[in-house]
Amino acid sequence: MNTNGRRLYKRAAGWLTGVMVLSSACGTTAMANGVMLVDAASVADVHAEADETSPVLVKLSGTQAVVLGHDEDWTKVQVGDITGWVESEHLTNGSDTTEDIVPESPEKTEQTGSTEEKIEQKEQTEEKESNSEPVQNEAVQAVMAAAKDTQRINEQQKAIETQKAEEAAKAAEEQKAIQKAAEEAAKKAAADAQAAAEEAARKAAVQAQAAAEEAARKAAAEAQAAAQQAAAKAAAEAQAAAVQAAQQAVIAQAGVSPQDVDLLAALIQCEAGGEPYVGQVAVGNVVMNRVESAGHPASIPDVIYAAGQFSPVRNGSLSRTLSTGRVSASCRQAAVEAIAGSSPVGDKLYFRRANGRGGQIIGNHVFY
Repeated sequence: MNTNGRRLYKRAAGWLTGVMVLSSACGTTAMANGVMLVDAASVADVHAEADETSPVLVKLSGTQAVVLGHDEDWTKVQVGDITGWVESEHLTNGSDTTEDIVPESPEKTEQTGSTEEKIEQKEQTEEKESNSEPVQNEAVQAVMAAAKDTQRINEQQKAIETQKAEEAAKAAEEQKAIQKAAEEAAKKAAADAQAAAEEAARKAAVQAQAAAEEAARKAAAEAQAAAQQAAAKAAAEAQAAAVQAAQQAVIAQAGVSPQDVDLLAALIQCEAGGEPYVGQVAVGNVVMNRVESAGHPASIPDVIYAAGQFSPVRNGSLSRTLSTGRVSASCRQAAVEAIAGSSPVGDKLYFRRANGRGGQIIGNHVFY
């Protein structure tokens, strides 16, 4: 390879493996802190933060980067539109401009060659540079594309992690809300149960008190009713005794014997035992009207046993009733009342079953 070839090769190598001013290729300008070269002998990771554990945005080797700042062993750089942190040990040969840094060439030590050769070499060099620019641009674009892809993947991963963290936080909040709701529900249930128990106890106490008061009232009412009933019974018995005494006096004055009273009571039992009390007195009233009538016998036995007058005499039921003594108290009282002068049917002398005959009807009998 001749001198021109070696010179062209070195310049191309400088373009491909040396300094690439990405800020110029991507429309950016160098920062005030200057430009430094990433050591071509190593591969430098550009991290998102000044920390080895932070995401890697792009890998660089032999690349020129704009220096933005420093943090201990880290340097903040800009490569195209990517900004990140690289360990300072990977940076060498800083420059204050964004012009290409060209490796030192042996041409500086060679002083041979004519002016024509130098002109020819310059033209060839410029032609080579012109031909190498597309290659340089393609390399820069490849680096930029890889950096963008890496940054996009990192951003997507970071977004996924952020979303997962947000979802986890949301799930934790929801679980916390569920637990709080469960605690509130349990608290409310306990309060409701206690309130229900207290209300049940209160109602039971009220009902027990009401029952006791009702029992006391009922007992007092029953005692009062019993007392009134006893007093009424005693008064009735006293009155009945007085009436009976008066009737007995009347009977004695009328000259009626106890046997006559029993006979009249037995007849009333046979004729009107199932009739109302006034109907029983009415039968005795008819017998006593006949005793007082001039057309009939003048005594109770003669009136009752007169031929063909009363069916119980004819069929023997009167005789059986007298022998058994089965006469109700009401029939006996009706006999006494009739002897004493009670007259619910006036002066009527006859009675029979009510079958359409005119007269005074009491129960099942018509009196005439």
